[in-house]
Amino acid sequence: MEETKDQPKGEPEMQLHDQLFYIFLALGAFFTGVADAVCDPKAAIILGGNFTWLVEGIQLKYECPDGKYPYPAEVLSCYRGSWINMQDSLKKPVRRSQCRDIRCPRPLEFENGLYEPRQPYYNISQELTFECYQGYTLRGSQNRTCLPNGKWSGQTTICDDGAGRCPNPGVPIGARKDGTRYRIEDRVRYYCDNKLALMGSKYRVCQESGAWTGSEPECRSPFTYDTPEEVSSKFIGSLTEVAESSDPDKIVSDTEKRRIKISPGGSMNIYIVLDASQSVGKQKFNEAKDVISKLIEKVSSYDVTPNYGIITFATNPKVIVSTTDPDSSKAFFVIDELEKLQHADHLLKPGTNLKAGLTSVYEMMVNQQEDERHRGLDPLPIISTTRHVIILLTDGNYNMGGDPSPVIRQIREFLHIGRNRAEHREDYLDVYVFGIGNLVNIEKVNELASKKNGEQHIFKLKEIEDLQKAFDEMIDESEAFSMCGLAKEYESADNEEKNPWLVSISILRSGRGTEACKGALVSEKYILTAAHCFTIDDRADQITVKIGKKNMEVASLKSHPQYTVGKLRNLGIPEFYDYDVALLELKEKITLNSQARAICLPCTAGTTRALRRPHPQTTCRDHEEELMAVGIVKALFVTPCRDKYTSTRGLRRRTVRIKNNDKKQSCEADAIKAKQYENVTDVSQVVTERFLCTGGTEPEVDPNTCKGDSGGPLIIAKRMRYIQVGVISWGVVEVCKSTPPMECQSDKEFQEHAPSHARDFHISIFKVLPWLREELRDEGLDFLN
Repeated sequence: MEETKDQPKGEPEMQLHDQLFYIFLALGAFFTGVADAVCDPKAAIILGGNFTWLVEGIQLKYECPDGKYPYPAEVLSCYRGSWINMQDSLKKPVRRSQCRDIRCPRPLEFENGLYEPRQPYYNISQELTFECYQGYTLRGSQNRTCLPNGKWSGQTTICDDGAGRCPNPGVPIGARKDGTRYRIEDRVRYYCDNKLALMGSKYRVCQESGAWTGSEPECRSPFTYDTPEEVSSKFIGSLTEVAESSDPDKIVSDTEKRRIKISPGGSMNIYIVLDASQSVGKQKFNEAKDVISKLIEKVSSYDVTPNYGIITFATNPKVIVSTTDPDSSKAFFVIDELEKLQHADHLLKPGTNLKAGLTSVYEMMVNQQEDERHRGLDPLPIISTTRHVIILLTDGNYNMGGDPSPVIRQIREFLHIGRNRAEHREDYLDVYVFGIGNLVNIEKVNELASKKNGEQHIFKLKEIEDLQKAFDEMIDESEAFSMCGLAKEYESADNEEKNPWLVSISILRSGRGTEACKGALVSEKYILTAAHCFTIDDRADQITVKIGKKNMEVASLKSHPQYTVGKLRNLGIPEFYDYDVALLELKEKITLNSQARAICLPCTAGTTRALRRPHPQTTCRDHEEELMAVGIVKALFVTPCRDKYTSTRGLRRRTVRIKNNDKKQSCEADAIKAKQYENVTDVSQVVTERFLCTGGTEPEVDPNTCKGDSGGPLIIAKRMRYIQVGVISWGVVEVCKSTPPMECQSDKEFQEHAPSHARDFHISIFKVLPWLREELRDEGLDFLN
C-alpha cells in the first residue's frame, strides 16, 4: 500500500487560536528577516484536485474527486516560506501534493489457510477469497470486497480447529497477532501496519466463559470513515444491548432488528459531552447540538425516561443539565436547555480540555451518589443498578488538561467495574466516542471508548451531517411512521423526506387546463387544504394528489360548510375567504413511509406526545398557549423552487412570523390594499378572527407565499416535530415573478422587491377544530377537549 500520513481535516470555520497561530508564524518569519516567508500559491497546487483557502495565503484545504484522497495531507499551512503539514513533527516542506486512489490494506497474516489474490494493495471493488486448510472450519466471510471508504466488506475471516477454550479470535486485515494459544487466561496482542491506526482492543484475554475480553480490533487508514449506515447499525446494536439489559424479563430473538427499545422501568443515565472549543467552530457546534437533540428525541419517542447529563467543554467545562436536576429525565426540558446554549459561551477560553469535560461526568456521578445517600437509599442505585452511557462528540484533539483516559479509569473504579472477576459489571458503563473530521486521532480517542465483545463504541465520520443521517436511521421506522410531525433533517435528505407531509394537488378542468394547490397529509386517508382551490363543479375524479413520489386518486372532496366565496358580493366585495379549509379523502389509505408522514394537528394526542406534555391531563387550551403565545410567533411554509444553476426542482422552507401582539392590527389593516378589496371600508368585513397574518417588514422582512402555495400548511417547528397551525389562504400582493417553481433564492433575495404591505392570511386550525373533529373522528387522531 502507498505510504500515507495522518492528515488533518480543515473546517470551513477555522478555529480562532489556529488562525492566530498561523498568522503569528507568518508575521514572525517576516520580522525575523526570512526573505521567503511568503508561500507561493502555485507551489500548493494539487495534482488531480483543487484547494480552497481557510486563511488566505496562510492555510488551505485540498479536495479530491470521489474515490481519491489528498496526499500527503488534507490541510497545508505556510511556514517559513514553505507549505507544510502541521501534523508532521519534523515540519518538512511538502514538495508535491496529489490525489491518490483510495485503496484497502492487504492481509499481513492469515492463519491456517490461504487467500487470493496476493497483492501489495487492493483497489476499490476488488475481491479477496479465503480458504481454510483441511481440518479447520471457516468463520466470518469467505469473500470480502474493497469498499469506497477503504474498508473491507464482511467480517474477519478465521480458520479455527476448535481446540481452544476460546475460539480463535482471528487476525483483522492489516494487523499482526502475538499469541496462538487460547486457554483460560491466555492473552493475544495485536499490532497494525505502521501506516494504519488501531481501533478496538490491543490486548484480549480468554475468559473462563469461553469469550474474549474487549472488542475485535480494526486497522484503519487515515482517510477511512464510518458510513452513516454503519454507525446506525453498530451504535444501536450496542446501545440496545445496554438498554435491554436493564429489563431482565426482556427476550430478544436473534432475528429481531435492533433499535432503541428501552424498558420504561429500566434505570439509566445518559451523559452527553460536547466539544465546544474553537477547533470545532460555531457552525459545527450548532449542528452537533441539533444531532444531540435528535438523539434525545429519538430515545424519548419510546416513552423512555433516562436521566440526562449535558456537558460542554473548551478550556473549562460547563454543565448544562445535571442528572440530579429534577427535570433531567424530561426530554423537552433537556432539549430546551441545549437549544439555549451558545458557542460563544466558551469564547473567552477557547482551548480544548477534554479531560475537564469527562471530569464533570465523574463529579456528576459523585454528586448523584451523595444525593441518594441523603435520601437514605441503600444500596445506592447510582452504583448498584444504574446503567451509565457516556456519549462524546469531539474532533479528537486536546491541547490542555493532559491525557483524559485516567478519568475513564476513575469512573470505572467509582462504579465498581472490574473489581471482581466473578461480577465484573462491564455492562454498567458504555463510553461511545464520535469523532468528526480528519483531525480525529483514532489512537487517542480509542483509549476512551468502551471495548466489548461484538460491539463498536468508537466511530469516525467525515462530516457532522453523516452523524445526523445515522441518528435518523436509528428510530424503528415501523413504529415511527405512525408518529406525526417527524422529518429527516440532514442536508442531503430527499425533499420529500424533509417535508413528508407536503402534498401537491392538481385539478383538471375542461378547457382551462390544470390548476395547482398544496395540502398537508393529516392521516393515512385525509389531506387538509384550502376550499378556494376548488369550484362548486369540481368532482373528485378531476383531482390528483402527489404524496412523496406517488400519485393517489381522490374519493371525495368536502369543504367547510361555512365557506362561501361570494358571500359579500352584494357589497361589491368579490371574494371572501372565511373558513377557507377543505378535506380530500383518498380512495386508498397511503402506506406511511419516510416520504409520506402525517403532520401534527393541534389538540390531538399525537401533538401532546410531540410537545412532551402529560396525557390525558393536557387540554386544547394548553396547546394553544404553547404554540400561539402572545407576541411574534416564528413559523414556516414550504414552497417549490428551481435551482438556478442546475434547473433541478426542489423545495425551500421559508421562515415567517405570525403577528400576535401590537403588530397584529397593522398586519390585518393592510388587507384592504388588496385589489379585490378596494370597496372594503372596514377590514373586519374580510379579516375575521379565524385568520392568522404574516408578511411585512417588521420586526423582520417576511417572505410571501406564491399562487401555487395555496392550501399548504403554515407550520410551527417545536422540539424537532412539525405542527400545522394554519392553512395558506390568500395574499394582499402577488410578489412572485412567475408561477412556482421559482429560483431557490434566499428569503432576503426572494423578498427584496416586495412592498411593506405584502401580507399573507391563513386560516387558524384552532378556529376550525369542531369541523375537523367531526370529519376526522374515525382517523384515530384522538382530539382533545
